[in-house]
Amino acid sequence: MNRFLYFFLSIMLFQQTYSQSNNYYTVIESIEDVEVRQYKKMIYASYTPIDQPDRGNSFKNVAGYIFGSNDKNQNIKMTSPVVVKLHNDNEMAFIMPDKYQINNLPIPNNDKIQIYEEPKSIKAAIRYGGYSNEKIEKNKISELKRILLNNEITHHNNFEVLVYNSPYKIFNRRNEIVVSIDFNLNSNNMSDESKIYFGSGCFWCTEAIFENVIGVNSVTSGYSGGKIANPSYKEVSRGLTQHAEVCEISYNPQKVSLHDLLKIFFFSHDPTTLNRQGNDIGAHYRSIILFGSNQEKLIVEDYIDEINQEFFDNKIITELKKFKAFYRAEDYHQNYYDQNSMAPYCQLVIAPKVLKVRNDLKVYYK
Repeated sequence: MNRFLYFFLSIMLFQQTYSQSNNYYTVIESIEDVEVRQYKKMIYASYTPIDQPDRGNSFKNVAGYIFGSNDKNQNIKMTSPVVVKLHNDNEMAFIMPDKYQINNLPIPNNDKIQIYEEPKSIKAAIRYGGYSNEKIEKNKISELKRILLNNEITHHNNFEVLVYNSPYKIFNRRNEIVVSIDFNLNSNNMSDESKIYFGSGCFWCTEAIFENVIGVNSVTSGYSGGKIANPSYKEVSRGLTQHAEVCEISYNPQKVSLHDLLKIFFFSHDPTTLNRQGNDIGAHYRSIILFGSNQEKLIVEDYIDEINQEFFDNKIITELKKFKAFYRAEDYHQNYYDQNSMAPYCQLVIAPKVLKVRNDLKVYYK
């Protein structure tokens, strides 16, 4: 029986448990008709047919597990898309809902159902509508290969068919062909200047930390992350605007990477305290990173995942927010530490931070 006809018959019976979710990936870049995506870690329940005639049993077997054929007699909400892994003998896989981990999923009664975790990955996807069949899939795979080849992107030849809409939906159906690829998240950062926005307490400190980093072109103190345009220092410091004190870091990604800047950022302040750094208290002193693109967001999230458990006992509360606008602070805030190095705040607060960072991370400094 055609697998999509079987989808139709099966989901018509169980459509009350079927829900669509598009939260499994973030789009990094669009190239012609192809989306480059980063997929988060996912858990699959799957069935691999033993031969061509057995393909019609794939949905029945996996659906049996999620509809209660397990050691807990528990229904598991069916998610969208359904994945058919063409590269693995047409394995059919359902993505388990976010609330589950490997260790708390019910155990299948059917020993042919496999439960496994797939790590984060970068994939290319091409979308098409209508009903899918082997001819259409081959044509779309060829088109996807052509676009990747033209853009010098290497794929892993592990093509999958993703079916988002239950088969009884005739119009506006969504299908995709996806494949794992080799893709450098920093590949579009080959210009001489990129920008990132860091808030790590008082911007006088943040500016002093970053202004002599190799590859940093300039550091500008200002305000971002709030609600009103062109706020004043008095408005921000009184908590009237929801802005944070941040620095605009302009840097050459060919000389210093965003990953390196993140290392300096997290090393130079406490990202586990809410709305304060030491005696500087208030929401405008919060730890915050404002990212400009999905690529930056993914790099930041990956770095936080990397250090949060190992160094911070899973206590990082740094706010991640999409960058919208930056408002330059008043002139007397710019280059404050260099121009006021003998002031008590600079001597007692900024100087010890700068000295520690430059000693411990000296490889990054001029």
